[in-house]
Amino acid sequence: MKSFFENKVNLILAIIVLAVAVLIIIPTFSRGCATSTSNGEILTTAATTATTAETTTKETKPKSTSSDVKITDSKVEIKKKNAKNSSTASASKKSDPRSKSSSSKTSSKSSKKSSSSKVYATAATAETKADYNTQWNAGYLVAVDNPDTSYSCGHIELSDKDREILEKLCMGELGSGGFTGAALIAQAVKNAMYFDGYTSVSDVISSYKYTGKLTTPTKRVKDAVVYIFDMDKNAVQHRILYMYNPTLMPDKFSKDHESMRYICTYQDVRFFDR
Repeated sequence: MKSFFENKVNLILAIIVLAVAVLIIIPTFSRGCATSTSNGEILTTAATTATTAETTTKETKPKSTSSDVKITDSKVEIKKKNAKNSSTASASKKSDPRSKSSSSKTSSKSSKKSSSSKVYATAATAETKADYNTQWNAGYLVAVDNPDTSYSCGHIELSDKDREILEKLCMGELGSGGFTGAALIAQAVKNAMYFDGYTSVSDVISSYKYTGKLTTPTKRVKDAVVYIFDMDKNAVQHRILYMYNPTLMPDKFSKDHESMRYICTYQDVRFFDR
């Protein structure tokens, strides 16, 4: 009887232990299965995503590659076209130097012609070498190689109107030359009035074709007019009647002027006697 109850108790204990074991093992196993399943799902999802990405990449890459190729081809075509255009342009550029060289040759020829047409006169050779200091000490502003020791210009009285016009003329013609430049213009006008008999500055301007603009004079220019007309001084020891600037005048004027007796040059302006 006692052994019967012991067997029953052992059976019950075994059942309890088994039940406890089952209760412990089953949740753990279910968690493990869930974890493995979820991990499997995650891995599968990741693998699927990777596969999808690879598939997408495989599918999209050829498309993008084909589009790139098309773009590249179009760029190549454009580049080829541009290359053709550039080659044409470069060919035209290559032809340009020839045209430029021909034009430069033409221009050089024309410049040679113009330079050859502008034959500048030189001062007449004096019998004795000019003494510059003697000219300067005598009050002449510009010393020349061919001074005329017999040169003399009488007094000319200026009216107020003639003085105003002359001062403006000297300023317009060679005001940039300051006192000396204005004195040279004033002497040319005075010589024309004295030797050719003109009675007004306006007549000289018209007859000798002065083209300078009548400009408001500076004090230095006014002083130069006083020096030449009122004090009866001269800028140069020679008669001067004509003047021109070869850098501003056509060749015709150069030929006309350079055929005369050259006296001196001051700031590109050349002065002549007839």
